[in-house]
Amino acid sequence: MKSTESPEHQSAIRTEAWVQAWIDTWGKDPRIQLIDLGGRKRPLEQVYITKYWLKKILPINTLCLAGTGFGAISTPRAEYNDIGSLIAMAGGKRELIKALTLLNWQQFAIPDIDTTTTAIIELQELVENSSWRIQTEKKELAYSIFSRSFEEYLERLGSSTRRTYFNRRERLACEGEISFIDFELREASVFFRHLNQFHIPRWGVPCYAKESQDFIRNFAERLTAAGGELIMQGLNVNGELVSVLLDVIWGNTRYNLQSGFIENRFKKIALGSLHLGYAIQTALERGQRYDFLAGEGKHGNYKGRIATHTKPLESVWITASKIADLKFILQRLRNG
Repeated sequence: MKSTESPEHQSAIRTEAWVQAWIDTWGKDPRIQLIDLGGRKRPLEQVYITKYWLKKILPINTLCLAGTGFGAISTPRAEYNDIGSLIAMAGGKRELIKALTLLNWQQFAIPDIDTTTTAIIELQELVENSSWRIQTEKKELAYSIFSRSFEEYLERLGSSTRRTYFNRRERLACEGEISFIDFELREASVFFRHLNQFHIPRWGVPCYAKESQDFIRNFAERLTAAGGELIMQGLNVNGELVSVLLDVIWGNTRYNLQSGFIENRFKKIALGSLHLGYAIQTALERGQRYDFLAGEGKHGNYKGRIATHTKPLESVWITASKIADLKFILQRLRNG
């Protein structure tokens, strides 16, 4: 089916490419029940139900958007979610309520909603016309960079940040010849091996398991066919691979999905920061926004120091009134 998506108005992580690749990878997982609400095999119209044990005591059937992980279904994080496709499929909010009421769920989890859009308002209006309740489970910020020029962006940075991400290229050049390698999709397994090798010493675990690697490859193929691009880039110093970067371009935005690097390889040089600096420069010189998504670094919120814009994200749960009351009682019991 040909994609009708507009890359200028939709996140790369809420595309048909992302959700269909997710369905291909996890849609038959025995822990979920995948449901095609529209009955037309359109990925953005599909949801799933999974069992979630509240406080390890109360089993709750949880409804989720296909493309997002929840509970034991641990999948790459999907941000900027909404229910716009479900509303359009049903023909309106009232009709969507009827369709969702037929499903066997007690809790509907929608993570990482961009509150600068109409997505939150649509959910609130959905609840107003039903017996359901809505509550915010988590609030976070997503960070991005947008500037009229790379030079203008540099001028806005503090001297320490500018030095860490850009000016220490000269120091790195003194260590040896700097070069870049762009891995092709057929070389994805090699790229992921390097990413995991860099990730383990810093975080204690690999970045992507095999399932997630298969998902990213599938997503990349579909996104490329729809006009997007996957970037798997390595930074070499004297022929040694010291840093890797996984980015996606969709429309006028370049998203940073993951990065990995050798820590403390060179004195007073943060390889991961410098590599990000090169990617930021390339994006801004092409007139693109550079989106870091949400989350913070291991030793601090580096995104907050280099971003020019933020978007507030909210993860919400919609629950039936009886389940909401049970959750309140359990919380009171746990708190004594």
